[in-house]
Amino acid sequence: MLNFKLDTFLSLCETRSYTRTAEYLHITQPAVTQHIKYLESYYGTKLLYYDEKKRIHLTEHGRLLRAYAQTVKADSEILKRKLASPLEKPDELKIGSLTTIGESLVPRMVARYLETFPDKKISIYLGETDDLLVQLKNGRVHFCIVDTYCPPDQFESGELFESETVCICSPRHPLAGKTVDFKDLNHYRLIFLHGNTNSHRNLRHILRENNQDVQGFSSYVEVGTMNTVRNMVIQNIGISFIYRFAVQKSLDNGSLSQIHIKNYAADTHFNFVWMKNSFFSKNSRDFLQICREYLDLHGTG
Repeated sequence: MLNFKLDTFLSLCETRSYTRTAEYLHITQPAVTQHIKYLESYYGTKLLYYDEKKRIHLTEHGRLLRAYAQTVKADSEILKRKLASPLEKPDELKIGSLTTIGESLVPRMVARYLETFPDKKISIYLGETDDLLVQLKNGRVHFCIVDTYCPPDQFESGELFESETVCICSPRHPLAGKTVDFKDLNHYRLIFLHGNTNSHRNLRHILRENNQDVQGFSSYVEVGTMNTVRNMVIQNIGISFIYRFAVQKSLDNGSLSQIHIKNYAADTHFNFVWMKNSFFSKNSRDFLQICREYLDLHGTG
């Protein structure tokens, strides 16, 4: 079990507030202060400092301790599950993935992994990047696949692949297969995922880069899953922006078409991430290697 004082320190790293940390841990604010002072005395170094606006920051040594404590906390939870099972039972590998990848690429990569490690048990957790990294730090998954930069002082990572975001429509749409200016899209209905997803943040970034926003389109439909977006576009209800790997098969079989946009490019890097210096890093590296071998052979289509 993680030392409670280290747990207090990790909570303070997240909240950057002694008051909110005390509320979260159900202890008093003086107790939070006492825990931090004990750690600074024990390690013989300052872990935190205030800037001129009284905001809390980590020192270099504080960042080092946070990385260590996060990995210990995550590994402790994984080890707890492992020790609770009979030693002769196969290990369970818990994978975290963005929903978009989890519904398309991950099942194929898992199948390839199980060809090499047939005795492994697999559990797949789908979510958004912020949630996945929380699950990773809490030891609920061994590793995760995300579309954001992860600080190397806290995580180990490897780039898995890169994908462009393409504008798609039904083959019956007036712009199907055509090359247009971005503003020409404004005459049509935009379909997109709801606002708490990475896909929505990606869309906002694309629109902002092109001096646009969702209000500039003739209308829009906001939905909850990528499959719903794809199916609505196939039904010619509107257009959408989606990672190419998620719709490549539909583009290839003709159920979807691409709208080509002048002077437009939007590429995203997808990273494979696990806790820095984790005792269980080998599981992550094994899976990463098999993922890369699969992608080298088959790509993301």
